[in-house]
Amino acid sequence: MNINVIKRYEKRVLFVKKYTQKEKLIALKNAKASLAIEGMYLTALEEDLIMERINGRMKNEEFLAQAMELARNV
Repeated sequence: MNINVIKRYEKRVLFVKKYTQKEKLIALKNAKASLAIEGMYLTALEEDLIMERINGRMKNEEFLAQAMELARNV
C-alpha cells in the first residue's frame, strides 16, 4: 500500500493507492532481478512469504517474525 500526501489549495489530501495483482507481481520480479544482480536469490518459501504479505493475508509483525526465523535457519 502506498500513501501519498498531496497539497491541493493549501489542504492536505491523503491518497491510498491499491495495487493490482499484476503490479504486485511486477514489483516482486523487479526485486528478484535486483537481488540476482547482487548474487542473491529468493527461495520458493521466501517468495511465498512475501506474496502472503503483499496480498494482505499476513500482518507485518507476523511477516517479520517469520522472515527472521527463515534468516536464522540459513
